[in-house]
Amino acid sequence: MTNDQLGHSDPEILAMMAMGEPDILLADELHVQECAGCLEELNSLMRVATLARSGSPLDLPLDAPGPAVWGSISRTLGLATDVTPAPFGTAVPAVAPAAGSDVAPAAAADPTTWSPPGATRLSAGSSTRGHRARRQRRRSIAPILAGALAVVVATGAILVATNTFAPKTAAPKPTILAEARLTALPGWAGSSGEAILEKTASGRQVVVTVSESRNVPGYREVWLISSDLTKLISVGVLEGTRGSFTIPADVNIADYPILDVSSEMPDGNPAHSGASIVRGTL
Repeated sequence: MTNDQLGHSDPEILAMMAMGEPDILLADELHVQECAGCLEELNSLMRVATLARSGSPLDLPLDAPGPAVWGSISRTLGLATDVTPAPFGTAVPAVAPAAGSDVAPAAAADPTTWSPPGATRLSAGSSTRGHRARRQRRRSIAPILAGALAVVVATGAILVATNTFAPKTAAPKPTILAEARLTALPGWAGSSGEAILEKTASGRQVVVTVSESRNVPGYREVWLISSDLTKLISVGVLEGTRGSFTIPADVNIADYPILDVSSEMPDGNPAHSGASIVRGTL
């Protein structure tokens, strides 16, 4: 019967219903039909019970281990390297009725959602023998549900371990092509910096670090300048003390070996202001 304090079904009754026990009082079934909380709890127990019977993860959101994990398992167990596991959720083929059988295939029912059974139910005045049988079944159901929950927990633990210990591919480190020590220009005594030209998987970049001796009016712009100081290319605006700037693929650093950081005013003029803070040669 229902719990008098909370007005909900006894958890053991819900467990019996989830396992498909026949000795359920009509009053209990009627209560579950009308109580959304009890129905939700019953459906949850049915999903666990179905999982325990099938031995498969059903539609739980589980991630399959990657090939590297299966390869490590195969090596540890001495299996052939071309052995691949069946994907999670592989369905077990149904057994068709024998030829000539009069038995028609039954409509598939959702094993994880409860609906009132069509068979005759026990009335509230059932015999004492029925109650004794129900109490005996209660004692036998608890270990089954506990085992089903253990299966779910163990499956989750295996997947967590898979994601934690699977080998991860580290990104390749950039190759340093050139470096420059940046020294202060007139008016910026005490300022300094460095520039590192790197080659990455996506191309070339220059990493610039600058420390100024005083506040910079306007903003700072990074330039590549030719050795004779007649040509220059802007590679970007430096924000903060450090920044990375992509070098265009068609730019030859040998033609623009000088790296310059200048103080620029937001006046709409894209040309170099002539107020360089630090400069160095790559």
